[in-house]
Amino acid sequence: MDWNQKIYKYCVYLPVVLARGQAIPFYLQRLLKSQYMNRRDLEMLQLRKLRVMLAYAKENVPFYSKSLNTQNRFPVQGLRELQNLPFLTKADLKKEQEALRSRECFVFLTPKTTGGSTGMPVTIPKTRSAMAWELAATWRGYSWAGIDIGDRQARFWGVPLHQKDRWRARLIDRVANRKRCSAFAFSERDLYAYTQTLESFQPRYFYGYVSMLEEYAKFIRRKEITLSFKLQCIITTSEVLTVPQRRFIEDTFSTRVFNEYGSGELGSIAHECEDGSLHVSAENMIVEVMSGNRPSQPGEVGELVITELNNCAAPLIRYRTGDFASLSSNICKCGRTLPVINNLYGRSYDTIRNIEGKLFHGEFMMYIFEDAQRNNLGIQAFQVIQKTRQSFLIKIVPQGGYGKATENFIINRIRDQFDLEAVVRFEMVSEIPRAASGKMRLIIGMGEDSSSIQ
Repeated sequence: MDWNQKIYKYCVYLPVVLARGQAIPFYLQRLLKSQYMNRRDLEMLQLRKLRVMLAYAKENVPFYSKSLNTQNRFPVQGLRELQNLPFLTKADLKKEQEALRSRECFVFLTPKTTGGSTGMPVTIPKTRSAMAWELAATWRGYSWAGIDIGDRQARFWGVPLHQKDRWRARLIDRVANRKRCSAFAFSERDLYAYTQTLESFQPRYFYGYVSMLEEYAKFIRRKEITLSFKLQCIITTSEVLTVPQRRFIEDTFSTRVFNEYGSGELGSIAHECEDGSLHVSAENMIVEVMSGNRPSQPGEVGELVITELNNCAAPLIRYRTGDFASLSSNICKCGRTLPVINNLYGRSYDTIRNIEGKLFHGEFMMYIFEDAQRNNLGIQAFQVIQKTRQSFLIKIVPQGGYGKATENFIINRIRDQFDLEAVVRFEMVSEIPRAASGKMRLIIGMGEDSSSIQ
């Protein structure tokens, strides 16, 4: 028995979340049962929650009071009628932030910030119950990989730029029983330091960005390091996981990789089961796949459009995620009836490296632009292209408020934390184009010539 895990689960994590009004254990038990629910019953559960959400949004949320007009039938008679409702875009989410918030006054709202991978990060509030459903779905997904609440986690993730946010992140890491390995600092020296920390911590699983876990795996192989702990699994997230990356990480750490798909604003969307299927958290959301304005056929790749079913504080109804995938019509052999996402073509961002050889995850740049947009510096969308180890071309889709102060803000942040001599050139564009693969590459590194640590 792992007493450390039991202590963190029952004496630290659960008391903290319950004190915050998040009934995660109750919701988790319900989700563990509903994952095997008859597909028809699961759809009826979704329909009931959808009816409640639509009625609430139309009555209490200014944006939907206008968009859900009298031409739409209420209550909806079936899930297919969802297709008659208008889409919610990333631009709407940014432009109509106040109108998308409920008039009702909630307590203990949790701010959820989009990852910014469209170049347009925004923050929306989430209720306690919605957060509890999200976290319960996350822990259910982890249970498929053999992970329980309180298990030690090594988190290969970003570190907030502001000191206040860093303290909050450290507190959350402490409660969740995890050690963080910064995605913004993984030079050779950093990777040695992380290894020493993890040897002492003895994590049960790794969690983090695909690109950073791959980079750490390269380091372990290059230095012929044998870790003293055995991992139960590795959970990858945030970036598309390719077959070669999966094999390389699994072979290096002698354990199974389980993929996760989610977003900052929606939370946990899908998790990989033991049979390799990426199951949607269908009790929390309805996932559509759209080819333009028409529904895609089963197996046909299209844009994921998601309706979140729990968050009354800022409902997201038919939200265009900007990610592309297909849905399978087959039931997974694991026995779970939850829908399965196939062929996930999410957005991707590269790593960048400074002249000293220090590697930075693409989220480093994302954080800078999130701060710029929170400060109303006039950035609608962006793309960062590293030209040399010390120079960048940054394409900007400007809006009101953009000016020299915006450029100085970005330059100063890059020089302060990346390279004091960095050269930054700005180019104004009307839009950021999507790659031929369907991916939205917002951070573009130098390619193969910067893939190994110097």
